[in-house]
Amino acid sequence: MVCITGVQAFAVKDQSRLQGMEDAVKPDGSLGSEPLAPLGPLSPKEEEGMGAPPSTGGSEPPASSGQPSETHEERSGEEAEGLAAQEQVPLTEDAAKRAIEAFIKLKSAYQDTDIAEYETLEQFVAEAKEGPALEADINSFGFESVGEWNNTIMSVSFAYAAVATTQEEEILQELENIRNDTSLEEEVRKSLLESLEAMLPSNENKDVVRKLSEDKEWAEKLKMLTEEDAGGSEH
Repeated sequence: MVCITGVQAFAVKDQSRLQGMEDAVKPDGSLGSEPLAPLGPLSPKEEEGMGAPPSTGGSEPPASSGQPSETHEERSGEEAEGLAAQEQVPLTEDAAKRAIEAFIKLKSAYQDTDIAEYETLEQFVAEAKEGPALEADINSFGFESVGEWNNTIMSVSFAYAAVATTQEEEILQELENIRNDTSLEEEVRKSLLESLEAMLPSNENKDVVRKLSEDKEWAEKLKMLTEEDAGGSEH
């Protein structure tokens, strides 16, 4: 579901899992070095899949009473579906700033709506009574569509995760693990690789976020991408 915790606020659960980023940011707002779980797309209702790069090793959990256990390949395939390929876009400093400012406004304005019940932001815009207002708010920051803003804020988020934490190194390691895992079917392997590779930001996008993080005001705003709601809990 879409939830108001970090960037997942107008995305969904699969785009969430920014827990721990708070620890990656130092008290002065500068970037730290703690690991961050990867972000996913702004397409709600994925409860799993974005918590961390999908594991291709380890033992399977025991079957519950009367229920067959999930095979490794079945679970991996489901994780791949949850890690829907992201459309990252080249960032400029201006676009990144506008996307962050829009996120901050939307998080405040729509956290009390039922946005969590919609599959996508586009569906929320089309069907919810607050939808037109949300679209107008996004447009006011210079984005032509919800999708354009979505891709931009996700690109900022992936880049922030890469420069603030060890996430990029962990994804690269997981890619290697998947390539070497002979137990995976080729279709599952391909899907997992594509999903994880889509989470790697470009060097240019990382440079944009690094520059923003050097400014105390924007470092604090970047940090807001990971802050939980007032209750301090995920939904």
